Amino acid sequence: MSEEMVTVVAVEHRVDPRVTRTRAALIRALTVLVSESPKGETISMSAVADQAGLSRQALHSHYGNVGDLATDVWISRLLSDWVSLDEVAANLDKALIEAVRVRGIEPLLAAGREDREFFDKLRAIPRGERVAEVIAAAVAAWLTESSRDQTGSKIALNGDARVFAIGGMVALVSTWQMADAPPSTPQQIEMLRAFAAGAAAVTAG
Repeated sequence: MSEEMVTVVAVEHRVDPRVTRTRAALIRALTVLVSESPKGETISMSAVADQAGLSRQALHSHYGNVGDLATDVWISRLLSDWVSLDEVAANLDKALIEAVRVRGIEPLLAAGREDREFFDKLRAIPRGERVAEVIAAAVAAWLTESSRDQTGSKIALNGDARVFAIGGMVALVSTWQMADAPPSTPQQIEMLRAFAAGAAAVTAG
């Protein structure tokens, strides 16, 4: 884990270690069930709790539904080569944003290409609005704060332009995640930057 990630996770977002352990166990349990189940098969809260060796009440105290947990499974896979699940399971949204700030957005855009079967099955679980919120936060961090992307200056998006651009980029990223033959990662980055720059220019004009 990078020094910056250690600071963010261990100092700024300190949580009860029991919460981290429980969420890590639930994330691993759903990961196993997704890996072993046919695409589209319903995975119940009870099945996840049983796999994790926890009560269903314990699961409900952390996640409202399997879809919210599936979003954390997705984030954990994005961060698997970057930070330990046992350290950030309770703060995965923040960990992803920090990773984007440090590494850029390439790992997020490339998600699922190495293990397409798993991600296809994971995406078949209805995940509600949270996954879009996570993508929006990551894209916003990349556009305005990332020190990794040296291809262009930071893009100032404010007000309606920010809402419009981020919403459109979330739709694009979601489409690429589902596509059989998405644009290459550099092409995706170029398109997202052009999209954001266009929205910023309209507002500035």
